[in-house]
Amino acid sequence: MEKQGLGTQDININFFKPVGEFMTKDVAMTKIILAVWFVAVYGFLFLLVMVADPNDTVQVTLSTGEVVTQVTGKSFLTEMRFLGFPFHYFYMAEFCIALFIAQCWWYCKFSDDLEAKHGKTEKKPGQPK
Repeated sequence: MEKQGLGTQDININFFKPVGEFMTKDVAMTKIILAVWFVAVYGFLFLLVMVADPNDTVQVTLSTGEVVTQVTGKSFLTEMRFLGFPFHYFYMAEFCIALFIAQCWWYCKFSDDLEAKHGKTEKKPGQPK
């Protein structure tokens, strides 16, 4: 049996205007995951800048002999330690990666459940019909 193609029919797919219940739920979950990721990464960086002490400076002498004043950006987030690491380092280097992996698992689980609910699961070779 030959599959019917779409021929010359136009297909309009838009992430911002999903059509149907399946795509609406899938896009909504994608937006939630992206929002959580955005807040976790950029919200923390914004917080680091906001709580930094602008009066804590260091004088640095460059190889040219020029003296430059630098703001150190110290705060309770950079001074606090977690599992032996400065908290800001642990958060960005370890927690954000773990969050990304958890979000990938969460999305895959959600997607599998959504596909099963809408009957879109594929039969694997050797699986009973």
